[in-house]
Amino acid sequence: MSSILFILMKSPYEYHDLDAVAALGGEDRIGVLLFEDAVLYSVNGEKRDEIVDVADEIYVMADDLEARGFKGRAGRGFQEIDYPRAVDLIMGEYDQTITL
Repeated sequence: MSSILFILMKSPYEYHDLDAVAALGGEDRIGVLLFEDAVLYSVNGEKRDEIVDVADEIYVMADDLEARGFKGRAGRGFQEIDYPRAVDLIMGEYDQTITL
């Protein structure tokens, strides 16, 4: 099975069409990496549920959570990671990377 890592950077209030993730991901293993304001997906109950429904794995940049005052508050199922781990995901653990 192929795998796709989607990188999101915009707030769930600015980018809220996760149908593109589901459509592009198809039957592949879908990972989502949340950077910048996209980390808000991990702390907002309604938005959190939306992204959990389309992704198999969800990663959140811990530094970006901390910068927005949400250190350690990512919801269940969200893996807080650092930059070296993000590089590993992008460069080696997924077959394709798509930035939305």
